[in-house]
Amino acid sequence: MAEKSILEKLRPYIKLHIAVIIIIVISELIGVLKFKVWIAMVTLFPMLYAVVLGLIISPNVLGKVVEPLRKLVSEEEVKIASPFIIGSLGPLAAKYGVLVGPHVPMMIKYGVPLIAQNFAATIGTVLIGLPVGLLLGLRREAVGASFDICREPALAVISERYGLDSPEGLGTLGVYICGTVYGTLWWAFVGSTLGSVLGNVFHPLALAMACGPGSASMMTACSVAMSLVFPEIKDTILAFAVASNLISGVIAVYYDSLVTLPLADKLYHVLKPVFVRSKGG
Repeated sequence: MAEKSILEKLRPYIKLHIAVIIIIVISELIGVLKFKVWIAMVTLFPMLYAVVLGLIISPNVLGKVVEPLRKLVSEEEVKIASPFIIGSLGPLAAKYGVLVGPHVPMMIKYGVPLIAQNFAATIGTVLIGLPVGLLLGLRREAVGASFDICREPALAVISERYGLDSPEGLGTLGVYICGTVYGTLWWAFVGSTLGSVLGNVFHPLALAMACGPGSASMMTACSVAMSLVFPEIKDTILAFAVASNLISGVIAVYYDSLVTLPLADKLYHVLKPVFVRSKGG
């Protein structure tokens, strides 16, 4: 009886690992695909396929109509998989740490641009995202959705300031969920497209810095895609992306609290009457 009980407890983990192995094998068999769309060279790589396949076989997508998939990956397996994300990022972080080390002197040389681009990128989310949110009909939700890219530090800031059940908190949570689901896909596309289109306009290392928004998965997708566009400086691109991502994460709480959230709040009060009048309300 005891042995059966142990097997019953392990069954969801076994099913989950089988699903992961199948996804990995399929993704690696497809390999890296490159194709041109207008002037952009789009690069698709195994990590991207893995994300898409994981979404497809989830119980809320294809699992709704294909019974065997629902038996392989159920809601129970989805809940079990979530904590493994943090653990799986450990070896990735160690690899990135090794990559960063040899490039520290170069990063010190470009320290000011590294920090400056993080400030500029975050203010850009407010100046662009807030008006778009208001155009879509959001109100205070637009403040929470636009003051940051809405990863963990942003959740902490908005939770302390307004609470996650507030309109601002709902806006932050909405972008957080969308970023989790679609962020990796989007940043993989951005990395390969920007690299091929703007590689002759901006320095590849400047584009690499832009790959570090404060999310490990998004940064990985973007920098790996871009490193395929510039294979001769692949390690340097990854190192600068990691450094930029680290800076984004370190300064996020202070910068969000002192700069971008007050800016978003002020801009909301300035723009709201304009958008209300334009809609005749």
